[in-house]
Amino acid sequence: MNKKKVLLFMLMIAMSFNINAAPATSFAETINNENIEVIATYDNEIPQEIKRIYKPKHTGEGVSYFDYIFIKARVSNLREKPDPNSQIVGKYTYDNKLKLLQKVKYQGNIWYLAEDANGTKGYIAASQTEKRDFRFQMALDKIHDLENFISKSIDDGATLMSVNTYTPNPSNVNPKRQKDKYGTSLDQNLLGISKKGEQIIIPDRSVVRIIENRGDKALVKALSIPEELEVSKAKLSAYPSIKKGFRKVIAIDIENQNFMVFEKSRQTNEWELISYVYTKTGIDSELGYETPKGFFTVPVVKYVMPYTDETGQKAGTAKFAIRFCGGGYLHGTPINVQEEVNKEFFLRQKEFTLGTYTGTRKCVRTSEGHAKFLFDWLVNSPNKDSNDQRLSEDAYFIVF
Repeated sequence: MNKKKVLLFMLMIAMSFNINAAPATSFAETINNENIEVIATYDNEIPQEIKRIYKPKHTGEGVSYFDYIFIKARVSNLREKPDPNSQIVGKYTYDNKLKLLQKVKYQGNIWYLAEDANGTKGYIAASQTEKRDFRFQMALDKIHDLENFISKSIDDGATLMSVNTYTPNPSNVNPKRQKDKYGTSLDQNLLGISKKGEQIIIPDRSVVRIIENRGDKALVKALSIPEELEVSKAKLSAYPSIKKGFRKVIAIDIENQNFMVFEKSRQTNEWELISYVYTKTGIDSELGYETPKGFFTVPVVKYVMPYTDETGQKAGTAKFAIRFCGGGYLHGTPINVQEEVNKEFFLRQKEFTLGTYTGTRKCVRTSEGHAKFLFDWLVNSPNKDSNDQRLSEDAYFIVF
């Protein structure tokens, strides 16, 4: 056998060994000679492709890490080892957030290696916590989806509009609770019919492409919905106008209860992450709905958004509100009328729960300080004599 054949034979053997070799298992340490298996490690870093264009204008309020857990038990213990009998190094109550370092397995149970704000590290039972993270790349990918949808539609000569079906109903009289197969409620939204005759709901202010005019109907394609749908043409609006070159997007991650704010640089033409914060989104209730997913235009911004109780009486207000779907706004922490006398205390109490569970009527909640930052970002020259404000330039909400 010549040298070339010998080398080829040896290479094939090496490749076969590598292909069939079992993947190495990572172990952090041992307890009583049993291995602690490391399932995942978290670096708490913004992905490199995001970091390259990262120029924060407003740091995330209360956000110290991008991979975190929050306590869902009344009290949970941080332990020296992933063992319920090991030494306790910290105690935390409901909704407290800890920096996530590792996910491990020991004796069939899942634990998290975490670190608190004081730098104390230890293990906490996964069953007593909920994991969250910031999906920066997914948000950016969806911004690119919106850009491509708008650009291709305009290049094809198609008309772009947004759904306009919102009718204020603060007391939630005769709400339309019907949901489609995607879980979208009919209330304040647009009913469409697919080619198969299915009833599918397009949320208010969704971006749609007109495929075909059919008298008082139109066949449309919403970016957030796979099917083409026939809808009432009267429920479509040309305001705000949809065109290429938008530069401002708020991307809301319902699964992780946080959101990210992006702005496209005029100098580099790249999207820059300018803010990231914890949030709270909607849940179905007597007066509320889940926050709908999709791609939305922004028709109006308000200094103050009042809200009512189940009797229709004024219950309180939320400041710096940005409407994106039906009666759904992104706004600062709501304060009830009776809470005004001790407002700062209640602001702190409520903002502590951001980034944990859903709980609004439909809106997306942020801190009052961050809401003002967004208001100023969207409205350069506000009309001081009006509560309602128009945006200085196009902006979109992406909810996923």
